[in-house]
Amino acid sequence: MKKIIFLDIDGVLNSSRYDKIRGQNDGNIDESRMPLLKNLVEKTNARIVLSSTWRSHWEKDCDALDEKGRELNRVFGKYGLEISDKTPFLEKYDRANEIRLWLKNHSGEFDRFVIIDNEFGGWAELEPYLVKTDFLIGRGLEKRHIDKAIEILS
Repeated sequence: MKKIIFLDIDGVLNSSRYDKIRGQNDGNIDESRMPLLKNLVEKTNARIVLSSTWRSHWEKDCDALDEKGRELNRVFGKYGLEISDKTPFLEKYDRANEIRLWLKNHSGEFDRFVIIDNEFGGWAELEPYLVKTDFLIGRGLEKRHIDKAIEILS
C-alpha cells in the first residue's frame, strides 16, 4: 500500500516561535521538527510530496536546485528523508486544487494520503485528510499532528 504525505514547509517545519529564537546561522527549517516527520515516514512508509510554495526551489534534478532547494535536500537528507515529488503549479495559487490535480494525475499510484499544512481555507472534500498546524501558536509540527497523520494513513 503506497501512502503520500503532502507537506507544507512554512508553518509546519518552522513557526513564528522558531523565527524569534533562531540564530543568524540557523536555516529556514526548524530541525527540531524533523525527527517528528521522520517518525511519521518510518511508521507509515509514506512518500513525501512537496505542496509548499518552497516547491519552486526544489527539483528532482539536484543540479537545478537553488539555495532553498539545496537547504531542503540537505536538511531532509540529514534525517534520512527525501522528497519524492511536488505538486504542480496552477496559474492562480490554490494549494488545495494543486493537490487535487496531483491526485488526479497520479491516480492508482497511492492508496492513502494526508495533507500537513497550516492553510485554513478551501479544502472542502480534502478536509478529512488535512492535519492543520499553526505558524503562530506552538512550533508548527508537533507530536499530536503526527498521531493524527498516522491515524489518517492507517
